[in-house]
Amino acid sequence: MEGFTFRLRFAFNGEGNTMNEDLARHAVACRHWRWLPGMLTQHGRICGAGYLVSDDIDEGGQPFVDCTDTIDDWSNLTPDLTDPATLGCLLALVREVWGCDWLTCQPLLTAGGVHGWRVVGTSARPGHTEADALVAALEAAP
Repeated sequence: MEGFTFRLRFAFNGEGNTMNEDLARHAVACRHWRWLPGMLTQHGRICGAGYLVSDDIDEGGQPFVDCTDTIDDWSNLTPDLTDPATLGCLLALVREVWGCDWLTCQPLLTAGGVHGWRVVGTSARPGHTEADALVAALEAAP
């Protein structure tokens, strides 16, 4: 696409780790990053100040939610950037740090389909994926 240059910062390493895991580590390293309730981690969903939700099955086979597991070590947590709720929280965080409630993440379309994503209303670079564009906007925030 003319006028846009994409830098795919994270590549598949062939060992089962996708670029999303590297991108997730990059996201939490951003100076504006913070965990929001509803974000999914590799250990469960954040449900509030220092707690994880664990989805368990009771003795009768019914699911129940337990929100009592406290988070002692935040440094090992990474967000699941394939989770829709986590992406929504990331968009909310991007809007907050840019001070603009109308920011949106949109696909860059050509006749051949989607060729990347951008966060409209920011100076952030486009991303290869929606998550990549949101992390780039978080990183570029003033």
